[in-house]
Amino acid sequence: MNMENTIGSALRRIRKNRGESIVEVAKATHTSPASFTKWENEQNVPSERSVRKLAEYYDMDPLELLALAYPDKYASKEAPAEASTANAIRVEDIIAPETELSYNGKLIPASDKNLFAAFISGILLSKKDVE
Repeated sequence: MNMENTIGSALRRIRKNRGESIVEVAKATHTSPASFTKWENEQNVPSERSVRKLAEYYDMDPLELLALAYPDKYASKEAPAEASTANAIRVEDIIAPETELSYNGKLIPASDKNLFAAFISGILLSKKDVE
């Protein structure tokens, strides 16, 4: 299984993106830090109840996490065409403040990156209006 598509990697990524420690998330979700660590390290899979509590805490659709924890039960049977592209780059990752862009081996200045982000956002917003 691709490590990017596991419940452990998703929990770690979400937690780190929110700037929270394992202890903070465990306390907020009434979970032990040891259990949460095991989940992130792929040593155990959280129960469906725990996954639902985490999804509620993270304010997200529980099916997103349940599909990673229990793919045979919750994963969509049809993979979207976009997801099958091996070289896909998420737009969110490109315009994220912590992302550095480069061109021909040289970093693009933050001011230029902001222009790229504004341009991409404008395109996406105009597409939403059309659909």
